[in-house]
Amino acid sequence: MKKSLVYIFAAILLVSSHACKQDEFFELKRPQETQWVNTTTFDQGLSSAYFALTYSNGFQGVNQMRDFASSGAAQLLPQTSTSVAWNEMYFWQFDQNVSHNNELWKFAYQAITLCNMAIELDREKAGNPFTLKTDGTDYKDNYVRQLGEYYFLRAYAYWNLIKIFAPPYNPGGNNSGAYIPFKTTVPTSKEAVFAEKLGSTEEIYNLIIFDLETAKAKLPKAFNSATMLPTYEVGRATQYTAAALLGKVLFLKGDYTKAQQELTIVLDAAEKENRFALEAPLEAFNKNVVKTIPKEAVWEHNTGDPAIGGASNYMYYGMIISLNFRDADNGGRGKDMVKSSWNQFTMSYWALDKMGWMKDATRGDYTVTDAAKSDLRFQQLYYPLLAYNPTGDPLLYETLSAHAAVNKPQIYVDKYFRGGPGDGRYTKFPTIRLADLYLSRAWLRWKAGDSAGAVADLNKVWNRANPTGLNRYTTANVNHDAILAEYLREMSGEGWTLDFMMSTRMPIPAADRTTISAMDAPYTNWKWRIPAEEANLNPNYK
Repeated sequence: MKKSLVYIFAAILLVSSHACKQDEFFELKRPQETQWVNTTTFDQGLSSAYFALTYSNGFQGVNQMRDFASSGAAQLLPQTSTSVAWNEMYFWQFDQNVSHNNELWKFAYQAITLCNMAIELDREKAGNPFTLKTDGTDYKDNYVRQLGEYYFLRAYAYWNLIKIFAPPYNPGGNNSGAYIPFKTTVPTSKEAVFAEKLGSTEEIYNLIIFDLETAKAKLPKAFNSATMLPTYEVGRATQYTAAALLGKVLFLKGDYTKAQQELTIVLDAAEKENRFALEAPLEAFNKNVVKTIPKEAVWEHNTGDPAIGGASNYMYYGMIISLNFRDADNGGRGKDMVKSSWNQFTMSYWALDKMGWMKDATRGDYTVTDAAKSDLRFQQLYYPLLAYNPTGDPLLYETLSAHAAVNKPQIYVDKYFRGGPGDGRYTKFPTIRLADLYLSRAWLRWKAGDSAGAVADLNKVWNRANPTGLNRYTTANVNHDAILAEYLREMSGEGWTLDFMMSTRMPIPAADRTTISAMDAPYTNWKWRIPAEEANLNPNYK
């Protein structure tokens, strides 16, 4: 009974942020949740972990918002204010206790505890806790796959934590600094909880890489309806999801050769097996039917219409960084557009200058260029509005009273709430998608001296969006700035811009902000404050 209580405790206790309640737990008389007795109940733990890392208050678009607001790709609209930490994110106020970060901390450690519970159960029961036939499909296609997902989710949780609460990994430098709790087992006593140590950046990265390698070995390439539980069909990690995330981790770590190898696994699956494909840009952002999966999505944030089996959660913080409000429908254009009065961030003029989408915005010429107008991404996933005019055409002008101080033309990200008809709010979107991987590999190839390979990858992404002006890139014009410009055109507002910048070791730009300075690699000061409750309760922070 004591051991089962430990497992239940691990599932429900937010260890890192509610340490003061641990005494109460150890006095529980009976389990409070369904115990894991087969692959069906084992999957319930996975559902909870996925929820914590996708739909909870710490996620649900927070990463996309934080990244866009702080990366330099965004500008802050004048005299706008909401309840989000817009000032802290935009002006890099890392010393502030930010509620979004606190929520991510809480839910990430909740997921880690669940994953540790599953991994420990597997270890204690010699890899077969439910005494399944090891040559049967329930063992191979469900249990082994589920264990792979637990490893993947532990890696993903730690990946989010280390990126926010510790400086980025410094290739060739000192990574011994310890910033976040390092939990790989399930505590069985209050003393065990308080004995947990902080993990160094090196230790956390090593665990993330180990977990993703393990997940990659255990996860299948795709869902098999004949043998797998139906919960695995959408929104869950596959072998390719693990390879893609591992490639991103290694890219940021500075292990460029191995990063390229991992990305190539996914890109080969696209090119040689047709598992993924580059479709029209909007196709990755306009699906609201749960089982309709865009070809470009390597890992999808599966909100989906709850009336047909999805989660009743949505991209909440998209309303802060994207054109449309959650009530937009049927594609969110024309009469179905519902502009978000909560929006505070549009594309920065610094970014638009890099992208070539305004003639000379940094000097006051906000004319949209012909290059922008002919680009399908601009047409489908961004939206220009002229300065505030309350009586103007709302499809041409900024007309919301919340944006009355917007006195210059803007270009909005327009990637969220684009589904329908009938339910734009629950539109799905990709967490990891193919174009990102092509652009990341393009930079890696260019850095390694393979300009021809970089050109091939860049032109795949460019040609998809510019069918009337093919093959822009050649070995004569491919360089860091060209790849960065393509990345900004393709990926702004999706949560990965800072990763790309830091992975390439470029300065994080001040961009349109005049009160901060660019931050150079190794970005030593890029870390957010540990949640105040954790700092007060955890003796490691004393």
